[in-house]
Amino acid sequence: MHPKFWKFPGAAYRDQATGDEGGKSAGGGGAAEPTEAEKAAAADAAAAKVAADAGKPTDAEAKLLKEVMQKKEALKVAEADAAAAKARLAEFDGVDPAEIKKLLSERKTAEEAALAAKGDFETLKTRMAEEHTKVTTALQDQVNALTQQLAAKDRIVDELSVGTQFSQSAFIKDETTIPPAKARALYGAHFDLEDGKVVGYDKPRGAAGRAPLVDQLGNNVAFEDAMRKIIEADPDKDSLLRSKVKPGAGSTSAAPGKVVTPPAANLNTTSKIAAGLQSLNLLGSVNQVA
Repeated sequence: MHPKFWKFPGAAYRDQATGDEGGKSAGGGGAAEPTEAEKAAAADAAAAKVAADAGKPTDAEAKLLKEVMQKKEALKVAEADAAAAKARLAEFDGVDPAEIKKLLSERKTAEEAALAAKGDFETLKTRMAEEHTKVTTALQDQVNALTQQLAAKDRIVDELSVGTQFSQSAFIKDETTIPPAKARALYGAHFDLEDGKVVGYDKPRGAAGRAPLVDQLGNNVAFEDAMRKIIEADPDKDSLLRSKVKPGAGSTSAAPGKVVTPPAANLNTTSKIAAGLQSLNLLGSVNQVA
């Protein structure tokens, strides 16, 4: 605001007190000069406003402050709940849980005896059915939990035993055309872990007439031998096994300038000797000497 139109707060109060809304004197003169007290009050008000503006937190600070306050409130509630629980627990100080269970069992027996004495067998039967259901449900929950734990452990054991055999098999890597992981997917059910050893079977798990693979003495064969027997019994073994025949093996074709040696089985003794010398490039030297 332009200094010309600015007025000390004290001047407004003074104007109201004197009935001069325009800040003029009753006689219609110019604006009255503020007193020293009014100037001091105005200066204090301005300083307070500056201090308030300077201390105002940012949006991030305000959000953080709000979260801190909420956590403090939640902590207070939690402490109050803990104190209440502790006080409630103190009421049972010195109480034996086994004794409580015994008393509850005795009370239940007495109530059932009273119902039987009254001939209220329907109520007694209902209570017994509810109790049986409760016990059965609790036992089934325990069985399910244990089953899940055993299944998880079985998977770990299978991975560390059968899975390791497949991943480290030299036969699968060197003599078959299938990767170890795929071989396990195809033939993993042919192997079981028995007494800490991996045992191979001729058929997958669950098949009728499944029998272990053994040697001539009736002992379980090693994994590599078992895997070889399983692959060789597979109808698709020709596509699963790598070919051991090297390219050109048994061929009688020869490069230009080389003499082809006929099979030794069709030669007499002299011809065999000549063929041997020829293979060593000595036949020409022998002819020259002759």
